[in-house]
Amino acid sequence: MRRNAIRFAAATTLLALAAGAEPAVPADLLAVLTLKHKPCGSITSHERKGEHDYLVTCSDGHRYRVFIDGDRVKIEDK
Repeated sequence: MRRNAIRFAAATTLLALAAGAEPAVPADLLAVLTLKHKPCGSITSHERKGEHDYLVTCSDGHRYRVFIDGDRVKIEDK
């Protein structure tokens, strides 16, 4: 049940990003990373690669690709 809630929250947040809420993008991406237990610190930059696809650089040096694959939010280390 908890895993479904986390998936839903992460997917909802990423879908909101795609809807065009540009000023909130870094905060929303950070929320997704936090929900998925990925270390980040704060987001120093983000680049939109596709409709539901972002490249994120964190203050602690971590880089991630955050995207939707089917009905799931995926995060890849870069």
